[in-house]
Amino acid sequence: MTAVNGGAAYALIPDDFAAMIAGREGAAGTAWLARLPALIESALQEWACRVDGAAASGYVAVVLPVRCADGTAAALKVSFPDREGFAEATALATWGGDGAVRLLTRDRSGFVLLLERVHADRSLLDVGVGEAVSVIGGLLRRLHTVAAPPGVVRLADESVRWLEQLPVAWDRLRPDADRRLLDAALSTLRELGPAGDDTLLHRDLHYGNVLAADREPWLAIDPKGLAGHPAYDVIPVVWNRFDEIADEGNLARGVRRRVDALCEAAGIDREPAYRWTLTRAVEDLLWRMDNDPEPDLPHVAIAQALG
Repeated sequence: MTAVNGGAAYALIPDDFAAMIAGREGAAGTAWLARLPALIESALQEWACRVDGAAASGYVAVVLPVRCADGTAAALKVSFPDREGFAEATALATWGGDGAVRLLTRDRSGFVLLLERVHADRSLLDVGVGEAVSVIGGLLRRLHTVAAPPGVVRLADESVRWLEQLPVAWDRLRPDADRRLLDAALSTLRELGPAGDDTLLHRDLHYGNVLAADREPWLAIDPKGLAGHPAYDVIPVVWNRFDEIADEGNLARGVRRRVDALCEAAGIDREPAYRWTLTRAVEDLLWRMDNDPEPDLPHVAIAQALG
């Protein structure tokens, strides 16, 4: 573990997090880890904060509970600078705390953030899936009332890129598979991708990214930020806690039931939700297969249920 000075207290960068970043990101990850203690120390000094609890870590970030000079409880989040995380600060600032955690301040890079403190040990993973889907739908209904600001990646542009990349990846990774799922995804990208919807999307609002808070019962965290159609935000509630769909017996009906429940709670039209959910399942499956030729994922079952 790496010790970081925080005045009267200290925080530890977890070894498993450091190993994960170094293993996944290679030389860039190792170089960032070497800078991480200085990034944390600089932010603590600039924003006059002290660490007052143990560090937590996720897929790309370390989060330290801190106390500001005026006594405010906050969280210092330092993320590895990847493409998806670039819009997090912009998205949080745009929402202004309405349904999402408040951004208190940020550094110039956008990857060092001071955030409203929420309860990291209480997420929607601890709530029944029906209630959890309803909560997420209510949050999305609020988040989707805001237009994306300039500079946020657009789904229309992503669609152009995927139209070129997905057929090549499919032929390389799944040459013997039924192409009807790929064809359905490409049809959605051609027909819905250029639609020009500029709604600010969360992109990754799953059960673990909704935490209990003091200001509201539940708040969204960790947005990736994308400008596009609200239906694009549906799939995280489907491929997460998928085992609870499998337990329902009829897998296809269970997938559709969960999509329908989120659409009703969030005010999202069902047809584009089915189409974008299938498309995201195909795109993410191919992306993951680059690292694992036989990933144990529900993506094919989701796409087949909606195709």
